[in-house]
Amino acid sequence: MTTTSLKFDFKTKIAQINELPTLPEIARQLLELQANPNASVQQLVDIIENDPVSSTQILKYANSAFFNSARKIESLNDAINLFGYDNAINCSLSLATAKKFAIPLAGPIGMGAIWKHSIYSAHLMQILANKIPLENGPRPGLAYLAGLLHNFGYLLLGHAFPNEFKQLNRALSGMSAPDVIQVESNLLGIQHYQLAVWLMRKWGLPTEILAAVFEHHNETFRGKHWEYANLTLLADRILFVHGIMGDTDNEELPPRILTALNIDHIIVQAATNELMKNKDRMDGLIDRLIN
Repeated sequence: MTTTSLKFDFKTKIAQINELPTLPEIARQLLELQANPNASVQQLVDIIENDPVSSTQILKYANSAFFNSARKIESLNDAINLFGYDNAINCSLSLATAKKFAIPLAGPIGMGAIWKHSIYSAHLMQILANKIPLENGPRPGLAYLAGLLHNFGYLLLGHAFPNEFKQLNRALSGMSAPDVIQVESNLLGIQHYQLAVWLMRKWGLPTEILAAVFEHHNETFRGKHWEYANLTLLADRILFVHGIMGDTDNEELPPRILTALNIDHIIVQAATNELMKNKDRMDGLIDRLIN
């Protein structure tokens, strides 16, 4: 399939955007809380109770068959204790960031595909981070956030440049196993991760996240916060093997990355099994994000 190049000066176009998506206030508060090792459940309750969507969703999860509680959970405090502090922060962050973007639902980079890949990546990276036997390995909360946000460039593209987004989505839809990065270069002259990092710098997100987003296609990256970038690449390829498509067409798990992170195929399989046990909960969150 041939595509017509839409290349233009994105920096000029970006400068002309009148209204850039801002980081939601609740997301900012949650990120600050996540970075605070002394934060309490009550502080999290105080933030979430001001957001009806997050409050409702966490209570819904706590009362779902997944947790099989012997009684109905009616307070946020009880729900967070059952659901888990980190899970509650991550769920709320997902919901908060999703509100800022509205792009077409269908297609390989449509809302449905992007959020499915993001949520599965985030959970898988959090699981792997908890299994990595490194003293200074990636923090599970930041690993989750890196997985959640690493393909957000597509959401910004759809938000700010809807015509270009539609062309790219259409081009990728006509390919059985597209080289996404090459198609983006040919069609747009820019990659989705460049757009994402530009937005995330504006949002003031942690440098660990910026590194993961910008370098998650680079097998040889060993710069600052390399572990987050390498873990994101690894998650993308694990999910590709299981048919959860993202922005890679490669299923190889690079030995140098496995060695650097002190991960073997047994750990990968255990993490994947744990991920799939949570499939219903993840699919429920995805459904809430896109509807």
